[in-house]
Amino acid sequence: MLFSINCMHNLNKMKKLYLFNLFFLFVLGNVLAQNQQDYSNNATLAQRVKSLADKYPQLVKSKSLTKTTGGKDIWMLTIGSGKTELKPAVVVVGGVEGKHLLGVEMAIGFAEKLMASSTTDSIKMLLNKQTFYVFPNMSPDATEQYFAKVKAERSGNSTATDDDRDGKVNEDAADDLDGNGKITWMRIADPTGKYKVNTDDPRSLLLADATKGETGKYILLPEGIDNDKDGEFNEDGEGGVAFNKNSSYNFKPFVAGAGEYAVSEKENRAMFDWLFDAFNVYAVVTFGPTNNLSTPVTFNAPGVAKRIITSWFEADAKANALVSEKYNKITKTKDAPKT
Repeated sequence: MLFSINCMHNLNKMKKLYLFNLFFLFVLGNVLAQNQQDYSNNATLAQRVKSLADKYPQLVKSKSLTKTTGGKDIWMLTIGSGKTELKPAVVVVGGVEGKHLLGVEMAIGFAEKLMASSTTDSIKMLLNKQTFYVFPNMSPDATEQYFAKVKAERSGNSTATDDDRDGKVNEDAADDLDGNGKITWMRIADPTGKYKVNTDDPRSLLLADATKGETGKYILLPEGIDNDKDGEFNEDGEGGVAFNKNSSYNFKPFVAGAGEYAVSEKENRAMFDWLFDAFNVYAVVTFGPTNNLSTPVTFNAPGVAKRIITSWFEADAKANALVSEKYNKITKTKDAPKT
């Protein structure tokens, strides 16, 4: 399980760093202890959100920040005591990548375990001085595909998109060819292919390395056929715009899943507008498949100067390095992925 942390400019204040350390130790312990038997669909997640607000009314407030194009709620939990909007705050986010259902469970699980420990002295002190805003799932349209009749990995929401720019939408989706209820991958022998068999695990493929004299023998495609007869397979199915590609940070136009323009989607706009007004937020923790903890981000001055920013600000990169140092001391992780 990987997660990333984005720190705002004022994290270097000692008080906030101390509070963040308490939070970080708590959340890391719960990440390592997580034992999830299955994932929650949107209905179950809504019940878990409501249950927290009902059981801990003095500490938890819940609301729907907005609804997606598919009509699904983007839930938000405010956790803390007293005037939460005036206390230093950390935002915890799940579902930044629609394929990563575990991130949703980690986010809502964090809120549940925090409340389960809310009578202990350390958590009482934390909640008296600190606010948490938890967004369990920013990609509910995508994660719900796991619970559909035909299961498939999906990143995007329900916005109709013309990914192959042919004037039609969703006309070449994946197909369940073997009828097993899952969209998997097809390995097709092809002398022009880029992939070779992984000798350590013949069930999988690796990209052939031409610099080592290797040649590919296979192509790898999502399960399906060329429905629209344009020579491409499964290039324009349901899947819409991905939350993690629709940010103004490092936005890449004309990429499948990115949207027509940055922050075009209701869930992105609602969250970023809310963050813009939330002056008390100093850090954002996202549960997802990327990692800036074992290896911190590197400040890139030209990236900050671009019209579309592609680098963290220098102060944020320094704060991330401090958190990364603590993470590595706690976990003693070896050979962790760099991204």
